[in-house]
Amino acid sequence: MSASWPDGIRDRLAGFFRIFDDKITPALSTHSRESSTKRQASLSRFIVFSDTDNDLDSVNATLRFAGILGHKSEIDQSIEGLTIIHTGDLIDKKEPDLAVVEFWQLIQQEALRKGCRVRLVAGNHEQAIWQRIHAGKSYGMDDDQARKLKKFVESMDLFYVAGPVLFLHGYPTLEFLQALAHFREVTGKDLNSFNDDHYKKAFISVRAMRQYSYVRDSRNRKHLLYDITNASDYYRKNGQLIGNILERLGIRIVVHGHKPQRSGRQADYEFGDWIPNIRMVDNDTNVSRRGIGATVIREESTGIFDIVFVNSKTASDELRRKVQEDLGKSSALFEAPSGLEGIAGDRS
Repeated sequence: MSASWPDGIRDRLAGFFRIFDDKITPALSTHSRESSTKRQASLSRFIVFSDTDNDLDSVNATLRFAGILGHKSEIDQSIEGLTIIHTGDLIDKKEPDLAVVEFWQLIQQEALRKGCRVRLVAGNHEQAIWQRIHAGKSYGMDDDQARKLKKFVESMDLFYVAGPVLFLHGYPTLEFLQALAHFREVTGKDLNSFNDDHYKKAFISVRAMRQYSYVRDSRNRKHLLYDITNASDYYRKNGQLIGNILERLGIRIVVHGHKPQRSGRQADYEFGDWIPNIRMVDNDTNVSRRGIGATVIREESTGIFDIVFVNSKTASDELRRKVQEDLGKSSALFEAPSGLEGIAGDRS
């Protein structure tokens, strides 16, 4: 059934999708070449990082806690099929560190060799870095270093969807979700194809990139993502429509960062009063100050998605054993179901 949009929305979105069509050749989506069955079977287990801001000590500590890195700092063979996700701001926008870029690139390569995947989502820090380099700022780097940093940002996705879980940097906006729904309705493609077909075309200019750049207090009609200042008011007003679109897209869980939690704990079931059927998780625990932190998600054979929160308040030997059991290779020896039948409670 075709989606029904408020007056003017369809024309506005159609115009948005035409912006770049005559300026750049569409990229071939790597996501569209993956079969649904294979993708779901390999993405049944996730460990999610957010807002590590140049810090590698907390990343390494968390990877070791989860049993992903061994004594020689190599990815353990037993976690084949795991997906490591970072929802953005892995680099600090004021002092970008190429060593951080190289670390994540090495993790990507090593993970691939061990049968795992690493998905890196761009945050506002990465987007700001790209815009500044594009405008001529070098951050004290030589041309080759600046070019490497810029290309790394261009390789990152805007978001990632795996089954019923959406991973992105900031809060999902109404405009962004309407664009995704319109994209799927018009093209029939997997939602992740939006990254290649539209987002990565925006690297032609700073103006084009700003549509996705979490600009503060800028609910511009041509911006799909922006920094929501008062999220409670925003979701109180738009939550029902946002929840309806997410459900229509098959999304039941949203994991994001960008809004640091002073408590050092993940915020769970955000705005549940206004988006009752969606489990929204803020994964920004100020991990660079806390030393450890991630969200672990495991799809069980029943279709339940079990979520465990790792942070400085919950870290214990008991949780370590639980997380390593959840992420271990033996926990994925089942056929992953295609739909969501339920969402398990957290252990926070």
